[in-house]
Amino acid sequence: MSKTQLSFFDTSALGGGSNTLFWGDLPGDRALDEAASLAKEAAAAPVVAPKIDFRLCSTRDLSQGWKARARDNLAAIRLLTELETDGRNATPSEQALLAKFTGFGAGELANSLFPRPGEAFRQGWEEIGVQLETLTSQQERAGLARATQYAHYTPELIVHALWDLVA
Repeated sequence: MSKTQLSFFDTSALGGGSNTLFWGDLPGDRALDEAASLAKEAAAAPVVAPKIDFRLCSTRDLSQGWKARARDNLAAIRLLTELETDGRNATPSEQALLAKFTGFGAGELANSLFPRPGEAFRQGWEEIGVQLETLTSQQERAGLARATQYAHYTPELIVHALWDLVA
């Protein structure tokens, strides 16, 4: 008895071929190609494993309010850039700072920090938006903006309750 597998993508407009839908180029569309070339370069460099694994023993002590969380995200991005430049691992206190990175998927963050072309940052978010532009490349911001579409914030209380249930 042979097994047959049907591919939705090969039999629809989502698959390759002449019937493929094309929505136009979007910022970050070449990210996969660029990531592949970076992966080839990274394969030649030795991989340095972290010397100390980070273990979250309590809460992440997240800041209250979306602007404060955006500032924590910027601090994590700034620190990651420093770690990459120095070619070193994060200390335990730096790991705790990196753990405060929540992403930009919350509506308030996404709508305030990723304006459409020709638009400005939302009023009151200009300073944070300019810092984000300073800390990231246009391609990195496009990737962050794209990630907001499917990012969902889960309150830490729920995460801990589910983890306790599993444990």
